[in-house]
Amino acid sequence: MTTSVDAGLRERAARLTVSFDGEAWILGRPELGVFVAVPEPGAVFVTTLQETGSLAEATVRAGEVAGEPVDGTDFVEGLTAAGLLDPPAETAPVRGHIRWIEGVSPQAAARLFGRAAWSFYVAAALFAAGVLVFRPGLRPSWEDAVFLPSPGLSAFTWLLMGVAFGAVHEAWHWLAGRAVGVPAIFRVSYRGVYVVFETDLTQIVTVARNRRYGVYLAGMAVDTVVLAVTLALRLLGPPAGVDGFLAAVALFLIFGIVWQWAALPLRSDSYALLANALRCHNLYRTTWLTAKSRLFRLTEAESAELAGAGERDRQIARWFVVPYVAGIAVMAWMLVTVVLPLMISLGGWGLAQFAGGAVGSAGFWEALAVAVYIAAQLGLPPLLALHERRLRRAGALL
Repeated sequence: MTTSVDAGLRERAARLTVSFDGEAWILGRPELGVFVAVPEPGAVFVTTLQETGSLAEATVRAGEVAGEPVDGTDFVEGLTAAGLLDPPAETAPVRGHIRWIEGVSPQAAARLFGRAAWSFYVAAALFAAGVLVFRPGLRPSWEDAVFLPSPGLSAFTWLLMGVAFGAVHEAWHWLAGRAVGVPAIFRVSYRGVYVVFETDLTQIVTVARNRRYGVYLAGMAVDTVVLAVTLALRLLGPPAGVDGFLAAVALFLIFGIVWQWAALPLRSDSYALLANALRCHNLYRTTWLTAKSRLFRLTEAESAELAGAGERDRQIARWFVVPYVAGIAVMAWMLVTVVLPLMISLGGWGLAQFAGGAVGSAGFWEALAVAVYIAAQLGLPPLLALHERRLRRAGALL
């Protein structure tokens, strides 16, 4: 039997990568950061297209693996709709390599994530936990955020700490990705009401699941080391000014680590870790639809999406709703006990400065800086969300 060869289809299929993650096959376009999970017949279909360029032969081979007839034309249309078979758009940003991180060899990066390194990270975590449990006086509260005589300068220092520690956290994700050969993209984004630094490690789906854990844990690992060092310095009894700064650093780091474990609904590092351990592909969306179906009525499109989700994702989502909702509760508690008191305190101080200080005075400018800080904390996330939504609609955010 002869089969027709479609050179154009073969060329389009050649753009795809095909990899196995232990449970499903991953089809992807690494340069676009687009990946989908398919069963084995889908992978056979694509590899056959890459080899022969024949839609008919690819359909036959996929059907043999599936044990039943498959619709090859429909599958091609699905891949095209997902953006896997389209050529790169001229206006779309190409997800390239980061030159300076590419200069770090995988062997050099791997030294930071070997058995000895992880033993050190675990020891740091145990030390920090022990200090916080047995030395209650070293547990920080929101008042420790204002550690300088001027709340305005304290807020500015917090901003600098956010940049510094955020960069270190993401750099460790970068390096962990480099250790397993995964390039990364760095950007500023948002999670709920918080502005965050973000490392896009989309291509990690091409790596075996048992090699992904270190990448997901890397940021929290380095945060824990910095926290352990901070608490150790506080145990030495430094001068009051230094101890105040260290308390603020500890508060910042503890807040970040707890947030990572609570923010499952916002796809935090811990969400990626758990989704990988549970061998799920789209647990975030499936859990959200499952929770919504129990509380409200799904739209027809949402019902179809939930029915089309993987069986394992739907099975796990039935109970993953519990930690999902618990995470929302913890984040609300953090907002009420840390963020809002701090913002109210800074806002009250700023209003007092505006009311009592002359325009152009040092107090006026300091209060203005605090107002800008509060506005940025509360206003940038929705602005970033709007910006990303516009990019998606324009087809520029892939």
